[in-house]
Amino acid sequence: MSINRAQAIPEEVERQRVLARQRSATRRATLTPEQAEQKRTLVRERSASRRASLTSQEIELQRALTRERNATTRASLTPEQAEQQRILASMRTMATRATASPKIAE
Repeated sequence: MSINRAQAIPEEVERQRVLARQRSATRRATLTPEQAEQKRTLVRERSASRRASLTSQEIELQRALTRERNATTRASLTPEQAEQQRILASMRTMATRATASPKIAE
């Protein structure tokens, strides 16, 4: 893109996001299971080292920013989308409980 995102119109920014998602999906689809696992492992290791170096103030700031982002996202949902999100969340919870040990499931 020849203009930066701050100057781009929202439609162009969204179009660029869609194209980037498509490229990422295509790239992921071409990976073998071993390559995909290696990438996941590398990302986990990077995240762990980054988290280990954070101070408690930085951690709290990140949590606050995440709560803010989540609240903004929830506020922008239509009632139908909100209901769909609630259904998906309950399904994730049920799946977690179904696979948890009896002690954790309590």
